[in-house]
Amino acid sequence: MSIVGTHLFVLQTSHFKLAIDDACSCIIMIKLVYRLFRAVLFPRQMLPTSKLLLLLFIHFIGGILIGYFIANNRVMYKTNFVLTPSSIESRGALQHTHNSTSHVVIVNFSKPVNVTFKCMKTKTLLNYFNSHICVYDSQKDIYVSNSFRESTSIWEEEGVTRILRVLLRYPHLDFIDIGANIGTYTMYAAALGRFVLSIECFGPNVDRLHRAVQLADVGNRIALVHNALYTKSGEYLKLSNDALNVGGQELDAAMKPNISKSLSHNQSLSNPYVVKTIQFDDLLPVLRERGLRSAIMKVDIEGSESFVVEAGSQIFDSFDIPMVQIEWLKVRVFPKRVNILIDFFIKRNYEPRTFQCQLLAMNEVEKWPNDFCWTKKNFTFC
Repeated sequence: MSIVGTHLFVLQTSHFKLAIDDACSCIIMIKLVYRLFRAVLFPRQMLPTSKLLLLLFIHFIGGILIGYFIANNRVMYKTNFVLTPSSIESRGALQHTHNSTSHVVIVNFSKPVNVTFKCMKTKTLLNYFNSHICVYDSQKDIYVSNSFRESTSIWEEEGVTRILRVLLRYPHLDFIDIGANIGTYTMYAAALGRFVLSIECFGPNVDRLHRAVQLADVGNRIALVHNALYTKSGEYLKLSNDALNVGGQELDAAMKPNISKSLSHNQSLSNPYVVKTIQFDDLLPVLRERGLRSAIMKVDIEGSESFVVEAGSQIFDSFDIPMVQIEWLKVRVFPKRVNILIDFFIKRNYEPRTFQCQLLAMNEVEKWPNDFCWTKKNFTFC
């Protein structure tokens, strides 16, 4: 049986067990009421055995139905598993009622996307989960968009599958996608049924993700934030421009900190390569209003990874975040940022591990892989 099938079977089995338990309780109560009723009104009258058995059978069926109804409500409102539309809908209703800072820009999925681009259904993973994606011309986006082949391949399939397996293994977890690009991880996590906080700063990426959300009809599960994460809020910073990797932008402030400077709001209106910044902690009200308690995280923001923790300690202190999948490729060339990241996670009882769950040596940081996970010591994902 697949991992998805196993979780469905466990959910259904526990659901039926709750029904039986509640039914037994109902039967006992009905029998007591029946005996009291008979003793008061018919103290000397005895029912025939056949009628008594029929009455008990009716009591049993009634108890099962009542118990099933009770169990159904109990499971539906207390689990976060994929088959829990009630929890998703209630949190989705709060999509545009947050009280976050004025710098946070959250996409309104009810508005149309006035741009035309290629969209497709994606490959089914783990035999159950697929979604939609909207891509660039593969010659302009040779990495991400070029990886999508309808039902045969996607971008970072191994990584997406890993995240899905973790979410299936731990039904209480939601997902935070920092550096969503065109939304590969975001769309699959939403397809599983979890709430997703998706953060992306580049406007053309946001437009494509916006449209994919509409096509998949998962807007109630996603909060899409159109900002760049930085150490300060309200700055306007420039993005790089890569002709072959149009969706994978990086902040000049991250890769060229000595020459970067804040630009103006007017420049950002006409230029998608000028983005407005927020601190990660600015999103604390959004997460609280969505009812988030625990989540795993993916961080891939092209050298800006340290900005997440430099201005995000409140979020890490307020919620249980047992695993952070992080790209190390570009940030590793900045020793100060590496130290900030390591100190932050070590103080919070995280350990660096490979995707095979092997512990990375703290005295060999220069040998760490380009991508790995920070995990809390009591958390396993292998």
